[in-house]
Amino acid sequence: MAKQKSIVILPHLKDCGGDLSKTWFVEYSCRNPQTDEMKRFRVYNGFAKLKTKEERYAFAEKIINDIKEKFAKGEIPFLDTKVSYNDELLYHNIAKRWGNERKGSIGIRTYLSDFLAIKKVEVIPHSFQTYKSKLRIFCEWVEQTGLDKKNICFFEQNSICEFLCYIVEKHDVSQRTVKKYTQILHGFFDYLLKVKRIIDTNPVHDIPNMGSIKDEAAKPIPDRERQLLSKHIKEHDPQLWLVCQMEYYCAIRPNECRQLQIGDIDFDNHIITVPKDISKNRQTESVNIPRQLYDYIYNILNLDTHPKDFYIFSHNGVPGKTMLGKNNFRFRFDKIRDRLNVSNQYKLYSFKHTGGVKLVNEGIDTWELQRHFRHKSIDTTERYIRRNFAVKSDKIRNDFPDI
Repeated sequence: MAKQKSIVILPHLKDCGGDLSKTWFVEYSCRNPQTDEMKRFRVYNGFAKLKTKEERYAFAEKIINDIKEKFAKGEIPFLDTKVSYNDELLYHNIAKRWGNERKGSIGIRTYLSDFLAIKKVEVIPHSFQTYKSKLRIFCEWVEQTGLDKKNICFFEQNSICEFLCYIVEKHDVSQRTVKKYTQILHGFFDYLLKVKRIIDTNPVHDIPNMGSIKDEAAKPIPDRERQLLSKHIKEHDPQLWLVCQMEYYCAIRPNECRQLQIGDIDFDNHIITVPKDISKNRQTESVNIPRQLYDYIYNILNLDTHPKDFYIFSHNGVPGKTMLGKNNFRFRFDKIRDRLNVSNQYKLYSFKHTGGVKLVNEGIDTWELQRHFRHKSIDTTERYIRRNFAVKSDKIRNDFPDI
């Protein structure tokens, strides 16, 4: 394993083997971020006038403690060195208008930006936005509490716990959300530990269970509510109606829908291919188009007449060259759902689960459901079925003994 590139080497006494005739001093080193080299510092003053070992050792201990205390407060040489970097934590509109190039001291924001720059090419855009939003909140908390003045190598487990407690109390987040924050923060500090090699241990460990227990999964929509929603969406927002159908019939997620292009539809073989660069699973996968959806997109919408590089969902409700924003469908669906006084436990994503309910009730094979839903494993599909369905038993339904 490569040697850790420490930011500082803590102060220690050089006592020349206890020889009082020689020059004693306290030595420490700090890394210059511009040259990436360690610079050594020595404190000589005060030792020569002390005539006994005990006096010198006590004096050295005070110097060492004072230097360590300054380090803990962030008073480290070179810390104020200004560097140019791309601030990946900026909101999109600000970065678009003013650019994201900034100049500042090396610290939490520059390290987070470096980490996000790597994640931008490693994960799909939707996942990157999750990283970005959660790390932005972490950075804002660090800056608000003054921890940004503390060098990153002095971050401890209790600081991570304090942040997680803050988001639980401030935003009433669920245990699932806390675990997501924990996972992302662990990845960030692992990057500092294993890639940058500027910390000795990862402070994200032994995190207690916190957050409320919530079932945040989208629920299948019962027939009455679904018919109410479907009728209204079909009449007032035909483009959104196509999204609902692609979820219901093809189990294509809303964020995948908005990135699909006409060329991803094989009209001859009745197949939609979800490319790996937009698929949640990072794999290119194809699904069959049921006859109801195929008739709608081919005979009614005539999607096959549009250029292959057009996005299926674009502005003005028709295919075009511009992709819609990532929250566009959700905002439109939520507005209609609330207008119709339908429970907010039903989300746009619920149409995907509703289609799954119908398929299971029709007796679809688990392997077929796995392939259609593009689950990574059969275990994922079985967990999905257990979460959304009771065991079907005519005996329990019809022949249960009277109470």
